[in-house]
Amino acid sequence: MKPLISPESAAKLIRLSLPSIATVKRPLSQCVGRILHQKIFSDRPFPPFDRSMMDGYALRIADISTGNIFTITTQAPAGIPEQPLNETHRSCAEIMTGAVVPANADCVVPYEETERVDEKTMRLLEPDQHTNGACIHKYASDRPAGEHLLQRGMQIGSREIAVAATCGHAELTVSEMPTIAIVSTGDELVEIHNLPESHQIRRSNDVMVEAALASCHLHTQQRQHLTDDALLSKQKLSQMIATNQIVLISGGISMGKKDFIPGVLNELGLKNHFHGIAQKPGKPMGYWTHTNCAVFTLPGNPLSTLTCLHHYVIPAIYLAMGQLKKKSAQSVQIDRNIRARNDFTIFLPVSVGDESQATPQPVQNSGDLVRILSSDGYIVVPPTMTKEYLAGTRFDYHRWH
Repeated sequence: MKPLISPESAAKLIRLSLPSIATVKRPLSQCVGRILHQKIFSDRPFPPFDRSMMDGYALRIADISTGNIFTITTQAPAGIPEQPLNETHRSCAEIMTGAVVPANADCVVPYEETERVDEKTMRLLEPDQHTNGACIHKYASDRPAGEHLLQRGMQIGSREIAVAATCGHAELTVSEMPTIAIVSTGDELVEIHNLPESHQIRRSNDVMVEAALASCHLHTQQRQHLTDDALLSKQKLSQMIATNQIVLISGGISMGKKDFIPGVLNELGLKNHFHGIAQKPGKPMGYWTHTNCAVFTLPGNPLSTLTCLHHYVIPAIYLAMGQLKKKSAQSVQIDRNIRARNDFTIFLPVSVGDESQATPQPVQNSGDLVRILSSDGYIVVPPTMTKEYLAGTRFDYHRWH
């Protein structure tokens, strides 16, 4: 194994050698989770007219000073052109949410603040409470026409979809979704539906990784298990590397007699960028590339796999897709003293409560799958010569997917 590098150096080496993900045009229904590769501008003002924010009555605020009884002279439902308000003193228009407010009205009074007198008349219950512009979403008050609303390099979610749609974009230029393969390794692993022998365990890392990726809108093309057979591993990995842009391997990468994976990747002609990071958990993690494929080798213990996936792999995939600005880590404050190291970064599971207070949820070891359930995510604890951080110290926090 090569000398250990820092987590920051590992992230940089990954960033500099990621595969190129193509851009494609896709309908809005297929864009969630992708990276936007065009700029979106407002094609008209937002909103494009004075819009009623409530169901009620549109009226002139000046008329209230002369009395609280108003005559309903017109109807203004949503979805039709503006209905002018009668110029007769104390006239009002019955209006619906989303409708065009008459140009000569400057206040909308909700139904619940009125009383219907008869079919053509209503009474204001508290006339002194109403003000000019109340319950009116003013023309162009959100954005003018031609304003840059969505940036190239953004990840697309529900809000971005809504903005693109209201600007008239039925399809967008976005990143293609990368082809991803997940590999588990080891003779000790059996299928989920099988009853393990006393020396065996059921496979769980591969489905854990698949689930975390799916929650990020990243979908797996292939999931494969490799036994501890170097020749067979070489054959299967060669096929997966040729047909996928991202290959994630869990296990088989440490110093054991049957940890064949690093040697197999080297024999297949891949370039090794690093193998070993000064971090706990996940020290044996490695990274190889070949043509247009990135191979992440993750330690086989569940917490190691999960942490490395969140800290390196998922951000790297989105970077390869064209994401220009990584989402900032949340800052949390620990509620007790924690132990640290002077030579390793520690990824410490925590639960997060009110006011971003983080409670450490240490596991017995990185193979302790069940205790991870007590945590919401992990904090990044940098090395320190004092080997301790005091309660109240703030750390970057990353939530589990």
